[in-house]
Amino acid sequence: MTCPDRDGVVIRPNHRNPSTVFLLGTPAPPTSSSSEPRDQAVTQALAYARQQRVRAWFAKGDADFVLLGTFRNEEKESTRSS
Repeated sequence: MTCPDRDGVVIRPNHRNPSTVFLLGTPAPPTSSSSEPRDQAVTQALAYARQQRVRAWFAKGDADFVLLGTFRNEEKESTRSS
């Protein structure tokens, strides 16, 4: 199972009557910074991830995540950790 690291951004659906909004925040719920329609949340999450050089994720459940994009320089990070 792939999980977000602590500095990534996660989009979580929040079901409210009568519609669903999507919360942007950190991997640990319930931290959130805004609630948006899905397309807007994805756009904002990807922009934030690109700017902060982190990964953007979509939560399909409490422990089920889909990676939307990674903006880290994996090669440099693996070289630093060696």
